[in-house]
Amino acid sequence: MGSPLTFGLGVNANETLHSIIDKSVTAETLGLKYLWVADSPVQLYGPTVACAVASRTSRIRIGLGLMSVLLHTPDHIVDAVTTLYNTYGDRFDLCIGVGDRRQLSRVGVRVDSIESLPLRVLEAKRKIASHLHVAGIKAKIWLGAQGPKMLGIAKAFDGVLLNYSKPEMIRWAIRETGLRRRGRSMIGTYFPSYVYLKPHPRILRLAKVSSAVVALGATNAVLGKFGLYEKLRKVRQMAEQSSTVEAILSEVPDQVVRDFSITMKATNLPFYLAQLRHLGVNHAVFAYPQNHSVETVKELGKALDLAT
Repeated sequence: MGSPLTFGLGVNANETLHSIIDKSVTAETLGLKYLWVADSPVQLYGPTVACAVASRTSRIRIGLGLMSVLLHTPDHIVDAVTTLYNTYGDRFDLCIGVGDRRQLSRVGVRVDSIESLPLRVLEAKRKIASHLHVAGIKAKIWLGAQGPKMLGIAKAFDGVLLNYSKPEMIRWAIRETGLRRRGRSMIGTYFPSYVYLKPHPRILRLAKVSSAVVALGATNAVLGKFGLYEKLRKVRQMAEQSSTVEAILSEVPDQVVRDFSITMKATNLPFYLAQLRHLGVNHAVFAYPQNHSVETVKELGKALDLAT
C-alpha cells in the first residue's frame, strides 16, 4: 500500500514580498499543507520571508530552508526558528544541508575544499535539535540531500528532502538512506515542476532552465550513476565560462528535464503521484516555475484536485 502524500509549494525568495505573499495565501486557500521558503546567498533572507508569509496565513505549515550550515551557524538557525515560533506559533519546520555548490561559490564558499561535510551537517543538526528541545519547540528537522554520502546520514533526521523527480532516481536515493526499512522518518521530494492545464511556452522554458540548474549542482557521483556525467560535461564547461543562458540551454539534453523536473499535463499527474506513493514518498514539494505566478499556483491546485 502506498504512503499518504502531503503537498507543498516551494517559494523562491528572489521576488518582492508582496508577490510571495500573494502566492502563499493562494496555496493555503487551495489546501496545500506546506510552504517551503528557500534561503540562499543570492536571494532574500529566508527567515524574513517566512515571517512575512506567516503574518498573512494561518493554517499552512512553513518549512524554512534549505539553510546551509556553511552559511549559518547552529545558534543563528535556532534564533531564526525560535523567533518564528514565538511570534506565530507551532507552524514551522526546518531543512538544513550543504546547499547549492554554484551559489555558495558566488559568495566565496568552495564546497570541494571542505572536508567531512556529512559530519559537519550532522553535528549542526544535533546542536540545533538540542537547543530546540530545551526551548520546547517541536519543529521537524529535515535533511536536504542528493549525493550518496549525504544520504547516508538521513536516518539521523526527521525527514529527508530529495532533489529528484525521476522515480528511478528517487528509488535509488531511498535505498541509500535506508529510511523505508525504518518506517519512521518522512521521505520528501523537492523538484522543479510545471503541471499545467494548458502549457505556456515561456514557463516551459523556465522549467528547462530550473532543471538544468539542479542538474549542474548535482554531485559527480549522482551524474555518473545515472549516465549524465559525460552528457553534461560540455554544459558545465559553458556555465563555468559564463556562456549565455540560450547557448547553455541549447546543449542541455532532454533527459535532464525528465530526470530533474516534472513537466506534464494535469491529467498525467495522478499516475506520477501513484508512483511516488508506491516508492514510499509521503511529501511532495512543487518548486519553481510552478510558483511563477498566482495563476500557475492555481493550476497546481486544480491538478491536485483532479489527482486526489
